[in-house]
Amino acid sequence: MKFVAKGMIEMKKHEFNAKGMACPLPVVQTKKLLAEYDVVETTVDNFIATENLTKLAEQLNYNIDVKKVSDEEYVVTVSNPTAGKEEKKAKFIDTSEDRCVLPVIQAKRALEKDSLVELLVNDEENVKKIHDFAAGNNCKFVSEVTESGVYKVILEKEATKEKEQFLQIKDDSYVVVINKQIMGHGSEELGKKLMKAFLYTLTEQEVLPKKILFYNGGALLVDKNRSHVLKELKELEDNGVEIMCCGACIDYYKVDLAIGNSSNMYFIVEDMRTANRVVRP
Repeated sequence: MKFVAKGMIEMKKHEFNAKGMACPLPVVQTKKLLAEYDVVETTVDNFIATENLTKLAEQLNYNIDVKKVSDEEYVVTVSNPTAGKEEKKAKFIDTSEDRCVLPVIQAKRALEKDSLVELLVNDEENVKKIHDFAAGNNCKFVSEVTESGVYKVILEKEATKEKEQFLQIKDDSYVVVINKQIMGHGSEELGKKLMKAFLYTLTEQEVLPKKILFYNGGALLVDKNRSHVLKELKELEDNGVEIMCCGACIDYYKVDLAIGNSSNMYFIVEDMRTANRVVRP
């Protein structure tokens, strides 16, 4: 299905029925569809699924709209905020008659201000120079010969990840993953004491974790009545640490969530995959 507003580019929309699907399938499938469609309207049958889809939209910096049809039906619309806008226009430069400044120099100057540049070049040698420049400066390069025999060259500057990768290497942040009530193997009584000591010691660290992820038996540590470490977790949360617990585990263990928020396996995997370091007590 497609729709288009006046003065806008045609947008692709898809309606997806995820009712009855187990977590995290609604999120996973919606994300896949967003790679193909500008707008995805996902129907789910529980409120937790709407929260997970909202997190997905926030992660992607997409727009989100949630409508409750009934207690067993919610319609979540996720849309690309850039969809439907006018296509980016290239900076146009005609170098075919310019004998003073080399086309590659003009291309370089233009790319300092614009990410998309289109040039007209009159000879193959200069096209090759521009190609070599593009290859060495992280730019997409496309060229074709026009009917008049002039070369049309399009350069698009690609976002570099070198700086991001450098910052990630220098970043000393980390996430903590906890999948049981006790720390280590052996005595359960000792294991509970060690877990409490571990979380207390975390509160004293110069660098606190970005998140603490709980799943399986670890979910009991955020339970209102069965946790022995709520004081330590509350202090961590008060200092900016995100406390997240697997939603399926909350349901399975019938956890009365005393602290933090519900998550799902999709986001747990994403958090672990993208973390600089993962700490497991």
